[in-house]
Amino acid sequence: MEAQLLSIFLLFPVLLGSTAASGATAASSTGFIKKSCSTTTYPSLCYSALSPCARTVNSDPWKLCGCALKVSHSYAVKAKAAYASQANSSSLTKAEKAAVKQCRENMGDSVDQLKQSVQAMSAIIQARSSGSSSAAAAAIDLDFQVSNVKTYASAAITDDSTCLDGLEEMRVRANLKKQIVKLETVVEKLTSNALSLVNKLKY
Repeated sequence: MEAQLLSIFLLFPVLLGSTAASGATAASSTGFIKKSCSTTTYPSLCYSALSPCARTVNSDPWKLCGCALKVSHSYAVKAKAAYASQANSSSLTKAEKAAVKQCRENMGDSVDQLKQSVQAMSAIIQARSSGSSSAAAAAIDLDFQVSNVKTYASAAITDDSTCLDGLEEMRVRANLKKQIVKLETVVEKLTSNALSLVNKLKY
């Protein structure tokens, strides 16, 4: 699990295939991201995760939220894969396999919820890019879509918490427990930051 976890943390710069912007655009976009992240629960993590999106975000708060949700979803997918790789490990006890299985299922639910959240935000961004903000809001029922984004992201955080709550009741060795907590926490923090950014949108 250690190697799998390390590979997840190393994915920050490449998750979305984004590259840094250049010149004044880079300074403006990264400054916007840093300022936006400063109001989240985990600002340093937020900036590290989202700064590669500077070129595509271009100081647009909606696109920044889209980037944040995509990052959360990508990490959740990797975390689920890490669990899957350990599910039948001969080094795990029966109780530990049960714990890994449960957390994998919870993370799978989180992946699904975040995917729905990404899709809802993508629909908003696409509508906004095709016309005026007021026309876009009318076309897609903006309040409804933003509500969906929040609901799905909140549900994903609940799924992560469910794994950690269940872990307390299972007989799991300290090292494995530590790795599971790290996997869950990074996804939960990223999603919490994304939700915080969405909650601050003005429309």
